[in-house]
Amino acid sequence: MDDKLRTAKDLLFHAEELSYEERTELWGLLQYVMTNPKTLLAEGKAKLIAIKIQKVAGPIKEFITELSAKYLAEMSKPT
Repeated sequence: MDDKLRTAKDLLFHAEELSYEERTELWGLLQYVMTNPKTLLAEGKAKLIAIKIQKVAGPIKEFITELSAKYLAEMSKPT
């Protein structure tokens, strides 16, 4: 998972379509979702990620969306 988070951060911070503030905000949202997936806020923050990456190029958008969706799905499974 750490490798995927590093990749996500690299992709976000190289996305020229985003301002520095947008990159920082998205990175914060993504970190929250990945570290606190079982909180009620995680699903809402994941939806914010999906909305905010709409202006990012396809491969970056797909990677970030898939990463957060898979992680939330894994973490929401009953233990």
